[in-house]
Amino acid sequence: MEMRIVVPPAGNARGLAERLTATFGPERISCGDSREEVGVQIGENPDRGVLLAMDAVERWLDHSGCGSAEMWLGKNSYRLSRWAPVETWQ
Repeated sequence: MEMRIVVPPAGNARGLAERLTATFGPERISCGDSREEVGVQIGENPDRGVLLAMDAVERWLDHSGCGSAEMWLGKNSYRLSRWAPVETWQ
């Protein structure tokens, strides 16, 4: 299974690729030069692999200051956003 993360214009695809490389290893990460996109080959345990990748992307979003990134999993697209606390009603 392949996952692709499209980095917003203000983002740093190389920085995200480095975080994902630390999690998955260099042989499972690709970073395109022409497009701000990072590919991840999800291995044997796809559920765990997707969760690990999402965790790395969320940490990268917090560090980079980007508001969100687009994640493609197969033919489906998802928006990953930085965590923000929700106000509670009193």
